[in-house]
Amino acid sequence: MKGKDFEFLITPGDIEINPDDFDNLMTPDSMPWTKVSTKDWTYYKVGEDEFSYSCELPGIQMTFNAEITFEKARQIVEEVANKLKKHSGQEIEVIFIPTDTIARLEP
Repeated sequence: MKGKDFEFLITPGDIEINPDDFDNLMTPDSMPWTKVSTKDWTYYKVGEDEFSYSCELPGIQMTFNAEITFEKARQIVEEVANKLKKHSGQEIEVIFIPTDTIARLEP
């Protein structure tokens, strides 16, 4: 399974994250990463792979590049979830969402 096949939703959606803490909380500690901003969009590179976030209710949507392996993406999201749990004191749930079941509106 590759990144084109899934997304993750991190809940609850009301986690308080100070903008100054966002990069540190929302990135893995076990692998080097860089922050990239282009065309008003921020994403994080880990090796040749990348991921980004969209913060909306009901939670924080985490998407990956099409080629990342599920194992690498899962490691990243689990590290982020653990950091959020320690930061917020709340139970954090990570929901796996296969992209073939996401309803998309066609233009």
